Amino acid sequence: MDQLELPDALTWDERRLWFERRQQERASLGGSRFSEQATALVIELQACFCAGAWVAAVILAGAIVESQAEVTGRHDAIPAEELLWLRRLRNDLLHENRREPLLTLEDQWINRPDWEKAARRAVSLVFLAMYPGDPATRP
Repeated sequence: MDQLELPDALTWDERRLWFERRQQERASLGGSRFSEQATALVIELQACFCAGAWVAAVILAGAIVESQAEVTGRHDAIPAEELLWLRRLRNDLLHENRREPLLTLEDQWINRPDWEKAARRAVSLVFLAMYPGDPATRP
């Protein structure tokens, strides 16, 4: 099970560099006050992301976005449809529908690429919340 094994050094570095590039791209557009907790959680988010803990990365991303919005009062830093997507996904992961769970054991085997895609999208939203810049520069 690849998600239980430490990624090889090349994979870890590729993920780390993607994460750091994404953060730098947004940081260059300007930032805002950072929540202490949100900032600390970004470190945890990067560790989860690099390890390939995709679902944990999505959940953490949701927490960071919410924390950052509360501290800054910038509830509009992320486009509404993107924020709704992240909130729904995080909530569906945290509050299981036992009849139709969002995450299954099978997902851990065959849907990891989809979860990686969701994690990358969620990480991008974290940096949009932390470095909102000019609304015209939003992805």
